[in-house]
Amino acid sequence: MKIRKTSVLFYTVLALFLASCSSSSFDYLGKTYPPTTNPELFFRDQDVPKDYEVMGKVMAEVPYSKKLKYVQAKIEQVARENGADAFILSDINIRSNGTVSGSGGASTGGKVRIGGGVNKTKSNELKHVEATLLKYKN
Repeated sequence: MKIRKTSVLFYTVLALFLASCSSSSFDYLGKTYPPTTNPELFFRDQDVPKDYEVMGKVMAEVPYSKKLKYVQAKIEQVARENGADAFILSDINIRSNGTVSGSGGASTGGKVRIGGGVNKTKSNELKHVEATLLKYKN
């Protein structure tokens, strides 16, 4: 019986740990063209030397512990895969999200028992980066 309780506790803790881990997301919304090999990087639209059309946006959220070089490389990969000639990195900021949990009371056996609630707050900081994908006009 003790082994069973230990394994149930282990799997419960493991599930909670895995659920609490932050993962990275790189979402693209826009047009797609044949893949390119080396899109150019810009930080301001006035630095782009050619006429272009905006293809779409990439929105990235990664755990705070991830380096911005990692984010840049992943956005460049999304740009290549969707046929961008260039991309503009913008709107780099830190966001905090959190969860709050609690418990309520119950009554049993004709007696009223009031249970107290315990609130837990968990906060995760995320890096949020947006990029605009560009296609040069001919």
